Amino acid sequence: AIRRMHRALLIAGTAAPLAPLPRPSSSLRARRAFNKPLSRASAVLGSDPSWPGLSEVEVNRARAETPAYCDDGDVAHFNSAGSSPPPKPVLDAQLEYLAVEANLGGYETAELSKRELRRPYAELATMLGCERDEIAITQSATSAWQLAFSSLERTFARGDRVLVARAEYASNYIAYLQASERTGVVVEVIPSDAYGQVDADALDATLSDASKGKCRLVSIVHVPTSSGLVNDAVAIGAVAKKHGVPYLLDACQSVGQMPVNVNEIGCDFLCGTGRKYLRGPRGIGFLYARGETVEAMNLVPAYMDLHGATWEETETYEPAEGAKRFEQYEVSFAAKVGLGAAVAYANAIGVDAGWRRTRYLAETLRVGLRDVKRVVVHDQGEVQCGIVTFTVGGVSPFDVRRRLARDGVKVWTSNVKNNTKLEHEREEGTPEVVVRASVHYFNTEEEIGRLIASAGGARLGKNPDIVTSTLRFLYSLFLLLEASTSSTRKKKD
Repeated sequence: AIRRMHRALLIAGTAAPLAPLPRPSSSLRARRAFNKPLSRASAVLGSDPSWPGLSEVEVNRARAETPAYCDDGDVAHFNSAGSSPPPKPVLDAQLEYLAVEANLGGYETAELSKRELRRPYAELATMLGCERDEIAITQSATSAWQLAFSSLERTFARGDRVLVARAEYASNYIAYLQASERTGVVVEVIPSDAYGQVDADALDATLSDASKGKCRLVSIVHVPTSSGLVNDAVAIGAVAKKHGVPYLLDACQSVGQMPVNVNEIGCDFLCGTGRKYLRGPRGIGFLYARGETVEAMNLVPAYMDLHGATWEETETYEPAEGAKRFEQYEVSFAAKVGLGAAVAYANAIGVDAGWRRTRYLAETLRVGLRDVKRVVVHDQGEVQCGIVTFTVGGVSPFDVRRRLARDGVKVWTSNVKNNTKLEHEREEGTPEVVVRASVHYFNTEEEIGRLIASAGGARLGKNPDIVTSTLRFLYSLFLLLEASTSSTRKKKD
């Protein structure tokens, strides 16, 4: 137990080395976890299972280009699932745009910045493996999702079905309930498998059941907000395609964190945001809309403006070509420019390499937290991502977050009961709120160690300085005992 305490202090940089005490990332248990074969169930994994993906030089450069680390290098940021610290090129792109806009005016600056405003379409098309005209820029991921869903809702009739995941996000599920009130569509939850992820075989079975109503939509959250689970988007897409059912994927937490290719997945719509793992601005999102699906089904959102359609005659309008029909004229133009810079930055870093490092760090964290008494890790999934959720027995998640913040470790809390209600109701004893530490490629092993040590301090329920002093005292006592034992052995010899 003392050795485990010392290891946490060693990683946190508050104790001298005691050989041989390897860091968690090189321990036998951890190496077995990290180097196990990558599961075929993942929708997005690359073929190379090596760790950790990015070199030390690349990680240090990314941190040096992140103002949050330059201005306050002692703070460890673990909230990329909420709002990730942006790199300097993203911040500079927005500030430069705003500076020009302040001098020239909004319309004039937009006219002069056509190249920068086109950039997010090109970079997202590269990242997602689609065409530029299949990308729409929106005010948020939620607005992107709602635009896509509203275009499909026009096809719903009473008794039809919408199939959704158990880990569905609250905003999406509220929209399902509203659609059910308006159209009489039935919302059906797809069963989960033993790992907690969407069961593709169960999806196939329910779509094959002729006794049930016609399925109009399969709508899935790729990565839920309150867990490290990654749903098998590719397997789900194959089943949806087999049955000819439109497929909407909420990729808010996955785009930027892991490789996502819309053609491999087979989705008809995909939504995402700038502020999370893409490390972009808040208040901006995007929608992928498969061109052939939009054209074949003549899909248009419930409401369009003069940007998404043209007023042809007094009584007629014409939707814009491609995904542009899902856009509205007014967005934050500075944020749009920042989004382009953020996606370009992610493409330059390499999403696949970043994903391998993120998984490596997240698994390091899970292994370390499981070694701390009364800390419970709650993540599900055969494949797990950079989101790590846990609770500390006897301590409120909000108090844990505050204690970690005092130690310079920024995490967040996630309300499972509200955000993913079906997951909360899945099993008795599921916590209402969890601590959420969302790891990204710019985090380091030292920061992981600080988080683990701080979580141990939260468990003890004492001031972190007192905890550190206590552990140092125990460590000193251990050294004295070890020296005494060694001296006794020498006398016997």
